[in-house]
Amino acid sequence: MALDEDIVFLGRIPTFRVLGREAMRILAISAQSVELLGGEQLFEEGEPADGGYVVVRGAVELKSVGERTGSIVARKGTLIGETALIVFAIRPATATALEPTSLLRIPRSVFLRTLEGEPESALALRDMMQNRLKATLDDLDVVVPLFMEPEREDESSRDS
Repeated sequence: MALDEDIVFLGRIPTFRVLGREAMRILAISAQSVELLGGEQLFEEGEPADGGYVVVRGAVELKSVGERTGSIVARKGTLIGETALIVFAIRPATATALEPTSLLRIPRSVFLRTLEGEPESALALRDMMQNRLKATLDDLDVVVPLFMEPEREDESSRDS
């Protein structure tokens, strides 16, 4: 893709949408193209993660065999490894291309340098993540009571 197309493409991804055009331009210039054949592994569960990947074309299966077994499929426009863009993380799943797949790899060091150079983008990203976390916590407040055991009556109150 041409640089302008990469900027527009990255701008469609929710995490990057809040960044300014200059920040997305820096990411687009710095992103590394990765090409995988069907069946080829991108990374393995348990490996240290040093950045994120955006699926440009194709499909990647993310499959976990640890405590949380299951899989999901990441397709065009999906950001894989969002957390790893900001902090050290361990890959929670193995990523395997299901077909010929193109990705953009964004190293954490590039992402963090971009945010350092674009403080307004960093603030916008912080606000977006803060709102997302608040919404998640609000959702948990609603469902957690559904998983709690009902309180048992006190032995003494039943004897009365």
